[in-house]
Amino acid sequence: MGTQEHLQRRRFLRLVTGVPVLGAALSFLSPLLRLLKPNDRPFEVFYNPTRRDIPLGEVTVAASLREVARPWDFKYFVFTQKYPQYTPTGLRQASVPAVVLRLPQKIRLPWDWAGQIGKPQLVGRESDIIIFSRICPHLGCIFNFVPNWQEVTAGYGGYVPPPPRRHALIACPCHLSIFDPADPQQPGRVLSGPAPRPPRTFLYEIRGEQIVATDVEPGGIA
Repeated sequence: MGTQEHLQRRRFLRLVTGVPVLGAALSFLSPLLRLLKPNDRPFEVFYNPTRRDIPLGEVTVAASLREVARPWDFKYFVFTQKYPQYTPTGLRQASVPAVVLRLPQKIRLPWDWAGQIGKPQLVGRESDIIIFSRICPHLGCIFNFVPNWQEVTAGYGGYVPPPPRRHALIACPCHLSIFDPADPQQPGRVLSGPAPRPPRTFLYEIRGEQIVATDVEPGGIA
């Protein structure tokens, strides 16, 4: 009886001491696996530490439909984007200045990226309302929406758009990149300057009388 009780006590002590050891081992392995980012297929069933590393935005009212009722009406607003980070709050917030504008005609919105964030049903949608990030894809300056193209010529390096593009444009005051927000094949097409691509766009929804920005196109400046 004494021997049996002794063995049970030893098993109990092994269990008690083994739990902290197992916890320490998991604590060590967790950041290692996190560093290696095994976020794709084979491991994600068991362990997917980066599944929450998707930037999330705060749904924001960009404008009312009345504020952008006519062609080339526009309104600036600021969108808050949250990026997962190793901070006390677990995230970092960034303010993304943006502009919502009414185009003179419907175009296919450049929302092919919507599939990357789980919204493939939005790919191919057409509208005459579009929202651009105001962060220039060149070096991150904040660009302006310029309703009169002649102001672009006068104040942004002398660029003279060809007749089909003599309408409202987007222009960066830092390095004079010029964009056409209404280009039907590539909205935000670069017309002049060093910008390597069009500005990033936002997904939005029409909720009643409001235009609500829900997501900003993923990626860095360029």
